[in-house]
Amino acid sequence: MRKIAFMIALITVLASCSTKETTLTIIETTDTHGRYDEFANDAYTLKKMKAELGDRLILLDNGDDMQGTPFQYCSNQDAEHPNLVSEVLNYFPYDVACVGNHDIEAGRKVFDRVYSEAKMPVLAANVIDETTGEPYFTPYIILEREGYKIAVLGLLTPYVVTWVPDRLRPGLRFDQLEAAAEKWVKTIQEKEHPDLMVGLFHSGFEPQMQNLPEDHPLGRENATKWVAENIPGFDLIYYGHDHRARAEKLTNPNGEPVYVLNSGCRGQGLAKAEVTLKKGKRPQISIELMPTDGEEKDEAFLAMLQPYLDRAEAYQNKEVAELPVSISSDEVFNGPCLWVDEIHRCQMETVEAEGIHADISMAAPLSGGKTIEAGRLKVKDFFTWYPFENSLAVMALTGKEVKDFIEYAYEMKNPIYNFDCAAGIRYEVTDKNPMGERINIVGMADGTPFDMEKTYNVVMNSYRSMGGGNHLINGIGWAQEEIKDHVVWQSDRDLRSLFIDWAMKKGVLDSEPLNCWKIK
Repeated sequence: MRKIAFMIALITVLASCSTKETTLTIIETTDTHGRYDEFANDAYTLKKMKAELGDRLILLDNGDDMQGTPFQYCSNQDAEHPNLVSEVLNYFPYDVACVGNHDIEAGRKVFDRVYSEAKMPVLAANVIDETTGEPYFTPYIILEREGYKIAVLGLLTPYVVTWVPDRLRPGLRFDQLEAAAEKWVKTIQEKEHPDLMVGLFHSGFEPQMQNLPEDHPLGRENATKWVAENIPGFDLIYYGHDHRARAEKLTNPNGEPVYVLNSGCRGQGLAKAEVTLKKGKRPQISIELMPTDGEEKDEAFLAMLQPYLDRAEAYQNKEVAELPVSISSDEVFNGPCLWVDEIHRCQMETVEAEGIHADISMAAPLSGGKTIEAGRLKVKDFFTWYPFENSLAVMALTGKEVKDFIEYAYEMKNPIYNFDCAAGIRYEVTDKNPMGERINIVGMADGTPFDMEKTYNVVMNSYRSMGGGNHLINGIGWAQEEIKDHVVWQSDRDLRSLFIDWAMKKGVLDSEPLNCWKIK
């Protein structure tokens, strides 16, 4: 028995010694949001690296690919051709992909099809199939390179449930990212004994404008920094979601280095780590951000893309309505503006057509610094005006809750997509006053009194109606779990499509804002 044990030990040592030191290059892209027409520089760089490095290049995508451009939207609706996202993922091909919240928001019918077309594992360990209680996607993958085992664990921010209606994610549960990271890193270490532990998180670096208790059931929306500094085991974490490029060295509870990287968004560059592995030694890691603006464009990639662009071109150049005057999203900071007020008109008239009366509308510009020129509006203008596939919802709010909602929106007006303004009421803003004392609601828009105790039907987009931006949570004071109890109605279609249909029926849009509010 001693001889057998000795021989096993000797074989293990010899096998370890036979594994040569190697250096791998690991690249991440994230949050492309369908901007593949801006990705050709990245594609050229990736193909060149693939040709030079072969299997020593590991290519990761970190999600949020399925929403953001007209041609991606068209591809999502097109069942006759492979989806653009799966075509891009398969083009290089990527080694691993992670799920993003905007991929879930594309709807289960879309993301199931896209990921079935993808030729690589798609990860998200904390997205749970409620029928089986098991991860719906692959939780992690082991990549073997030159005798070394590289573990990649995928996780998604569970705040999907506050932005995406149940109808788009039926049968799926989204568990807390921090707890899932702790569970799975232990499982992987005990079962797989990897030489390198990589996190692939669609979750931002640290909380932004988030005032939630530490024991909140969803944990942190942006949890990457917390996981790196509090859960030992990771050598390298790639992350996305917050669109902020970063390459930084942190330290875990054991005093060991953890390297975190985010390539940014919309094809602005790559996040690169060079990892030298040697048996019995800690991985040696160097990290950098690689801008690709100066690189050549991959002509073969553009050729692959062209049929998708051609199909989308006909759709997005379809004429919709006449816009009498030019409009700008930034005008909202000065008071009522047509950019927002046409959304109000659309929202209130759309729900009225569904047989539901809306007393009040809430809406914000979803992008800053945007202008649409007067003239014939095309479908593509509505992707500028309303870039996301939110649906429409009606909620029951008391008069006091309406006031608290607007108070919070005015306090949080940067970023601009949190700056909801109201229609259906008349109100004044005293800018110099503190939050809670800025808003004076004078009355309803039709001249009738506004009642703080009365319950009103308030129409807004689904992102806001599910707690997005924290207007309902931090502004009004509702718990996340009670938000759904206030929902009166939800649309089955996305708001942009409803907006286009409304404008087409109208023919000529308005030339004056509603003037429901003013800054004193």
